[in-house]
Amino acid sequence: MVCTRSQARIPLAEIAVEHAHKRTKTISTSQTSTQSHDEEGGSEGGFDEGRENFPPSEQMIEICTPKTPRTGVYHTEWISSPFWRQSLSNDRVNRWEMSADEVVLKIFSYLKFEDLFRCALVCRHWRELSYDRILWTEFNLTQRAIPFDKLLTILGYGTRYLSLSCGDVKERSAPSPRKRKENLMLEYADFGLCNIQPTQLSRVLDCAPNLVKLNLESLTLSGPVLRAVAQCSQLQVLNLAMCQNVNASQLVAVTRNCSKLRELNLAWCNISEKTFSRLFPVCCNTMEKLNISGGRETVSCESIATLSRNLPNLTALDISDCVRINRSALTSLAKNCPHLVEFSCSRVYELSTVDVLNWIRQMEYLKYFNSFPSLSIINDRFIDFKEKMMSRYPYVRLNTKDRSDIARPCTSLHVPKGVSRLWERELRS
Repeated sequence: MVCTRSQARIPLAEIAVEHAHKRTKTISTSQTSTQSHDEEGGSEGGFDEGRENFPPSEQMIEICTPKTPRTGVYHTEWISSPFWRQSLSNDRVNRWEMSADEVVLKIFSYLKFEDLFRCALVCRHWRELSYDRILWTEFNLTQRAIPFDKLLTILGYGTRYLSLSCGDVKERSAPSPRKRKENLMLEYADFGLCNIQPTQLSRVLDCAPNLVKLNLESLTLSGPVLRAVAQCSQLQVLNLAMCQNVNASQLVAVTRNCSKLRELNLAWCNISEKTFSRLFPVCCNTMEKLNISGGRETVSCESIATLSRNLPNLTALDISDCVRINRSALTSLAKNCPHLVEFSCSRVYELSTVDVLNWIRQMEYLKYFNSFPSLSIINDRFIDFKEKMMSRYPYVRLNTKDRSDIARPCTSLHVPKGVSRLWERELRS
């Protein structure tokens, strides 16, 4: 049997899906034919036919690996042979069961999640392989909808990297009963702009004590949610930008218990000045990046002085839209935080051009300075500031970022189509 050129271009992953469709549709027919074959005294060694022509596992894994995974160009050396095609026409000789598990897992790794569920319906062996922990290490549901019980089931497969950004978590009409608590392997989680209830979110976070990076941007929080976050002793990055109903005492508990926290984003959280005064003294001194922008009436010069004394290792700070900040706050930063590399102070009207230029002269390590003017500032004033800064401090780059990237999973608004990023990882669609 000689395959045509179009058949030779079909990747093994598509053959697996085609085989799954065929097996699930004709399962009753296959069982009937197997019983009749046994009654006629057919050969029992059908699965051993052609085993001598089967390549070793290492060679098959190399063959199944695409040259460019996102374009779908595959090696077709063994795909063009009739070896794999016979499994679709001969029920007696199942070539898939003759292949090593490593080969099948390599093929399954390029399937969509929907196709993995279909493959799990073929047989018990494929069900075990389809739910293997290697295939569910990352799960991307960006702008997708999923029932909450199905989400818990999938996380139980061993998912470590989850993206539910702009997603929708639906609750069934009859909520599933609460099961026994089992710790998940979740490490990176993005729930930004997700339509999820606080009770659902608290159930997920309560089972994920090993979280390292967490994004809860623009969500409505509750006491149980922040209590669950406070139990994540390994947490290093936390984004609470534009969150509502942020409990002050629970937020203080988060900063106290998460001793490894390096990045924290509290932009536009409507936190009171009293909370800020309680928050910074209990923060761990390992904090490197902090965003407190949007504190129009809550962040004062005293808050910046307390912050700088308790966080001497800061390398990035954003105080944009904190209109009560003046020259004394810059003096405290220059004295207590000399290692600042990035600083943002957009729309802080109490700071003059002379104050900023004199402060930059004292900051030896400063490389990025962001200060976007508002409509109330005269353009000529900002142009004059830009010219003076470029002439005096050419090593400091001005306005290189369109928004703050502190603790955010995606550092830029301009992301290529079809690409989902989860901090330093890139997730498949």
